[in-house]
Amino acid sequence: MVVALLWAIPSPRGPQLGGGESLSMDQLRRATGDLSADWKLGERNGASGLWQLIDSGDRVVGWAARTLPEAADVVGYRGPTEAAVILDSDLTIAAVGLLGSADTEEHVEAVIGDDRFLNQFRGWTWGELPADLRVDAVSGATLTSLAMAEGVIKRMGDSRPSLVFPDPLDVDEIRDWFPEAVAIDEPSGHVLDERGERIGRVLRTGPLSDDLFGYQGPTELLIRLSSEELLEAVRIRRSFDNEPYVDYVRTEAGFWKLFVGMSLEELAQFDPQQEGVEGVSGATMTSQTVADTLVAAAEEHMTIATEMESPKPGWMAATRWMPADLATMVMLVAASWFSRFRWFRHRRLRRLWLVAVVMIVGLWAGNLISLALIAGWSAEGIAWRLAPGLAAIAAVAMLVPPLRKANPYCNHLCPHGAVQQLVKPSRSSRRRAALSPSMTGRLAWIPGITLTSAYLVLLIWPSVDLSTWEPFHAYLFRIAGWGSIALAVLSVIAAAAVPMAYCRWGCPTGRLIDYVRFSAASGRVQRADIVAVGLLVIAIARHFIAA
Repeated sequence: MVVALLWAIPSPRGPQLGGGESLSMDQLRRATGDLSADWKLGERNGASGLWQLIDSGDRVVGWAARTLPEAADVVGYRGPTEAAVILDSDLTIAAVGLLGSADTEEHVEAVIGDDRFLNQFRGWTWGELPADLRVDAVSGATLTSLAMAEGVIKRMGDSRPSLVFPDPLDVDEIRDWFPEAVAIDEPSGHVLDERGERIGRVLRTGPLSDDLFGYQGPTELLIRLSSEELLEAVRIRRSFDNEPYVDYVRTEAGFWKLFVGMSLEELAQFDPQQEGVEGVSGATMTSQTVADTLVAAAEEHMTIATEMESPKPGWMAATRWMPADLATMVMLVAASWFSRFRWFRHRRLRRLWLVAVVMIVGLWAGNLISLALIAGWSAEGIAWRLAPGLAAIAAVAMLVPPLRKANPYCNHLCPHGAVQQLVKPSRSSRRRAALSPSMTGRLAWIPGITLTSAYLVLLIWPSVDLSTWEPFHAYLFRIAGWGSIALAVLSVIAAAAVPMAYCRWGCPTGRLIDYVRFSAASGRVQRADIVAVGLLVIAIARHFIAA
């Protein structure tokens, strides 16, 4: 039932996220700072998804990109964080800014205000990320900043687009070569028939090499390959050189025969000058540029093919491990050992453990489970690569209770619970307050009501900031809002008089974990089960209404 309820939580993405088909100068200026007042957005390049930046003289002075939808699967604290990227005419990053985020307001503000983080992307070149790539996160907003950085890396790490020859290849252009063709896969060049079977392969040189100039500019070629991956034919698709020089090259059959029969590997190693390729009479510069373009395109294609064949890093290598994550893992292992050997029963060891949980899991790592985190990860996916320590804590918190009848997170791993245990009054303490049974009975309803209310609000308003409903955000003290800090302080003061006051009568996250914990009453239908069924019915109805 809980899995179904979590699955039904709608995405927190607002309208500012994922609108990859649109962009405005106002959005860019808000995200990246002041751009020149006379700049405007030009046409969008269909192949690369980049928008032209045009000055008052209608000259292209740069390009603009947004990281979604390409990086939509990179999840932060509650969802994706989208960046706007300003590139100069050489496709080198000039500025990066936050365009939109599903994360909490404190996280977003911390990223926007950290110039050191935003400036570290300057100088990156499309398709040529730094060899010693290392991104420094924003302290206190690690997940949000890393999700944004991963989005930039994913967007800039794609194959460098051709802005000179942006138009993708159309089937009609190769109809004379392949009369049965109905589609072409642009990245691989595979030509497909109506049954989806490959009947040939065509590569265009534009995305591979577009910076070799002839008399007036570069030339794009189409390369037809045989089933043995040998060149069967080559022809000019488009050229910036002028006629009749281009036509001289186009119609000179003897020139093209020099390359027919070569493999791409042979072509990549071919030296036109050393092999005595003199070019076409009357169009020497254009023809020599065509020959050099063929070689350069073959070299780039072989480089890309080699990179694709290289073994990809395993999931462990792709995971971003930070000291705080490793320390969290150590704490998880230590907790299992403490439980196994019953060391938690020793008072001094117990107090040392609680202090360590507050300092390491809470104030250093900030790895606390909250409704905001559970809701965001349920709707958008778990950010286990960016936050392996937090993901491990979440797994222990949600999976152990229904399997082992225990609640290790609330009892031993929650920093806020640890603080309450440290300030708990003894039975003989004068500051210990006693509540009547009727009062404790009424207070016991609060966590369930809060949890139910939070779920209903999520169904209506998916982007609601649930972090303000709980005190856990206060442990991210570098960015925490005063509301979370005040709630944390008040709950600790209450716990100093009434043992574990917040855990017992205030914590909706603890109520959720306790609900899934296996117990003697788990086999009986209870009031909470009826509420859960009702919430699921509402969630399903909301889904069909929204659809």
